[in-house]
Amino acid sequence: MQRISASVSPEGSLEVLSQMEVRTLLDTSARGLYRLFRSCALAVLNSGSHTDDAREIFNTYRDFGINLMQRNQGIKLRLENAPAAAFVDGKMIQGIREHLFAVLRDIIYTHNEIQGDPTLDLSKSEHMTSAVFHILRNARVLRPSVDPNIVVCWGGHSIGREEYDYTKEVGYQFGLRGLDVCTGCGPGAMKGPMKGATIGHAKQRIAGGRYLGLTEPGIIASEPPNPIVNELVILPDIEKRLEAF
Repeated sequence: MQRISASVSPEGSLEVLSQMEVRTLLDTSARGLYRLFRSCALAVLNSGSHTDDAREIFNTYRDFGINLMQRNQGIKLRLENAPAAAFVDGKMIQGIREHLFAVLRDIIYTHNEIQGDPTLDLSKSEHMTSAVFHILRNARVLRPSVDPNIVVCWGGHSIGREEYDYTKEVGYQFGLRGLDVCTGCGPGAMKGPMKGATIGHAKQRIAGGRYLGLTEPGIIASEPPNPIVNELVILPDIEKRLEAF
């Protein structure tokens, strides 16, 4: 498999991290975030892969490395031996870059503001709801000035062609009606409604359609974000992912 090493900068938000945040992200011990950050980053870089075997992905790219560089102009990510499919002419695909920095944003926020908040007891239902709300708000998913028009579509990543075409038709009908789509962000029944919605939006000349994908570290490698997702959120675990839906 071809590999590429490159440096990548964010656009807009998350341009600066504290020295403590950088150290935590690069800490390979059990207390650090490096292993979590690396595995999620590799998963989004592997978007479009035809395998849902996370172990195969990690074995194939076991020499993949990611480093943070703090500069006066902001942070940069240095990727070593990344999947070549994430790049075109040596430059990272824009959608994949957005997903990569969404991973960084959510991992840092969850570690600092959710797991590091002594007032939150995540064994309590209302506290978990509050934590999920804060993660979604930080990701700018919640937009009070916009009328709610997002439809959540559920379904698995491994489905047959007939089922996939049906999910596209469902999304298409949503798009024609000006509705946006939220799924688990992966392939199959998660990609189909988004793909259909893009066509419906295009026919209605709707710009700025929202294709929201919600995932979590335990599943992101076997269900990497599909290329249509333009708002990606990484929740801490499966329970909070379900709460986010």
